[in-house]
Amino acid sequence: MDFVHKIWSIAICLVLVSWNMRVLAAPSTNCAWVAPMLAPCYGFVNGQEPSRLCCMSVENINMMGKTKDDRVTICECVKQVARLIPYDPTRIPLLPKKCRVNSAFPPIDKEFDCGSVK
Repeated sequence: MDFVHKIWSIAICLVLVSWNMRVLAAPSTNCAWVAPMLAPCYGFVNGQEPSRLCCMSVENINMMGKTKDDRVTICECVKQVARLIPYDPTRIPLLPKKCRVNSAFPPIDKEFDCGSVK
């Protein structure tokens, strides 16, 4: 496992631990489900083409965002992961289009205000 993959694994673990209490409180949409789904897209946010697994994850995450609260939770999780890993923020907005997913999510980065998600 190379250095970048180790950092990615550690970032996912930290996010999961930090969201442990939310898992118990809101089992439908939480970072324990979302964060691991983001892992297959690491290559894309760093310049590669999205893998099939990445696009499946994007579609699944998009389907999880049924309510505003769900979408805010997903947004906060994406922000948590984004704070922990190196990535090209210009790539995130391209992901739904590249994966042919009609997403209601705005381009999220580590500075995005998740309270503005509709």
